[in-house]
Amino acid sequence: MKNPALQAYRTALRATAQAFKGDLEIKLAARSKIREGMHQHQTLQSPQRDEEIDKLNEVSMFLKKNIVQGQKQDDGKYLLNFTKETELGDNDSIKQSKQDMGSLAGKKGANIKKCS
Repeated sequence: MKNPALQAYRTALRATAQAFKGDLEIKLAARSKIREGMHQHQTLQSPQRDEEIDKLNEVSMFLKKNIVQGQKQDDGKYLLNFTKETELGDNDSIKQSKQDMGSLAGKKGANIKKCS
């Protein structure tokens, strides 16, 4: 049986290679942060160790699915480099009207007390 912490670490390193390809400074900073976290948590026992491994796996998935590099073109537009793992949303929430979405203050016309 393989070491799950080592597997998560390797997966995270591969995710940084994909997410920050061509940006050595950011890739090295991300890897340094991951390495630092591994050293900080190396003495943890279950279940805390398992929680940290799960967090690292979630970070790896986030990097693979949500980080997209862009390059500015001569015309001022950006060319985005999507991968097969990039998660593309359907933007349904953008299509909703503001009335359907609600607000932090609640429904319009509700009896709201204001501080003066």
